[in-house]
Formats: sequence, structure tokens, C-alpha cells
Amino acid sequence: MTTYGTILIPVPLEQAAPVLREVCTAGYATPAGPTFCLAHPDRFVDGNGVFALAGPITAELGVPVLAAFQYDGDRLELEVWRDGVLAQRYDSWPDRDDESANDAPSGADPAAFLGFATGPVDSHRFASRSRTPRSTRRTWTSTASRGTSWAQALHWDVLRALSHPDQVIRRAQWDYCHMCGAPQALAEVLGSTELVVLGTADRPF
Repeated sequence: MTTYGTILIPVPLEQAAPVLREVCTAGYATPAGPTFCLAHPDRFVDGNGVFALAGPITAELGVPVLAAFQYDGDRLELEVWRDGVLAQRYDSWPDRDDESANDAPSGADPAAFLGFATGPVDSHRFASRSRTPRSTRRTWTSTASRGTSWAQALHWDVLRALSHPDQVIRRAQWDYCHMCGAPQALAEVLGSTELVVLGTADRPF
């Protein structure tokens, strides 16, 4: 299953790039529509994971950011940061390491994520998907995300409920490691002007 970590930022890439270059030790940044961008940090560098970077990024830019980490198809974690402070945390499986605990998600509050919408918000879709216990969630996947893990499908539905288009959602599930590992595929998807190299990361194409 795919593991990835990304940060969704509600400003254009050209506005966010100077801050991302300053705070991210290694990684890439890509556009996510005209008013959003994505950071794809190298999570194997100490202190460079999405949750570690979210606070400094939002403090410098003065806008909220949405950090997402999807682990091995089993678990989706989302954190909303504002003014350098954690404002909301969602965890699709908070008791993953406790076999005796229930599998109910925590932090499923659609209102906390409204600042990341690009259009009308489907609150019903957001709430119904994000509040569904893991034990019953294996029975559904989004039509557009078929063939992915259920945690990826959940992430897809969250962003789709916030009116993000399919192309942006796919990009929000790119991990730095996968981008480095498939330079030819990345080059075919992105033009050279659409990728910002951060810190010590190598240019993949």
C-alpha cells in the first residue's frame, strides 16, 4: 500500500515558494489549481515531516494549512494548523495499535476544514465518510479512486467534498519518495515550470 505525506496550502505556488524554500529541508512543491499549492517534503529527513512543517509554514504565510499523512492504506491523519498552532486533528484510526479498542475516527468536524474548499462544500459527504468506522469502511471506495486503498479513498472523498478536482486530488496523494522514484512519469505529468525544488532535493527530471 502507498504511504504519503503532503501539505495543502491555500495560496498560489509562486506566493508560497519562498517560505517553503526556507522551512523545508528537502522536498518538492507543486500547484494545486490557481489558488492552492502542495508541499511534498522528504519525510525521511529529521524534522521534515508534514506535521513538523505545518506550523512554521502557516506562521510564515499567515494562512491555515492542511497536513495529510496516509499510512500504508490503513490510516489517514489530517491536521489543520493556523498561525503556527494546531487547530484541528483528524485520525481515521486513532487506536490502531490497541487491538481491544474500537475503531471509531476522531476529529471528524467538517467545519474545521471549510477554509480549504475551492467551491461548494458537500458537508454530508465529508461527514458520512470521515465518521465511518474503519471496520465498515472497506466496503466502499470513491468511483474516481477505485483501485486505491480505503485510506486513500477516504482522503479522496474529503478533498472532493471540498470541491477539489480529480487532478488536484491525485497530486495530493503524491509522496516525495514516489516522485523521485519515477522521474519519467513525473516529467510526463508536470511541466518543468510546475515543480519547485526545495532544499537539498534533486531535480527529478
